[in-house]
Amino acid sequence: MRFAKPLDHTLIEEMAKAHDCLVTVEENAVAGGAGSGVIETLMAQGTVKPVLQIGLPDRFISQGTQQEIHADIELDSTGIEAQIRRYLAKLG
Repeated sequence: MRFAKPLDHTLIEEMAKAHDCLVTVEENAVAGGAGSGVIETLMAQGTVKPVLQIGLPDRFISQGTQQEIHADIELDSTGIEAQIRRYLAKLG
């Protein structure tokens, strides 16, 4: 997503119909972020779909370079891939 609001409800519905699960990635807090908006949209549409929300955790993040921090919280490409693989493994 290029922006959090306004959400493209039609696109979210199309993506949910075309995929087994959805993944949202944002450099913002997961709690109350764009991914939460996607889930709210799905629920309002009556669509039950697994959604993995990737973003900043709701905890203190240690200081470092942006690259170090992204690696530490798995928000770099390697970490994002690892999170998706773990999530898909849980789904079976």
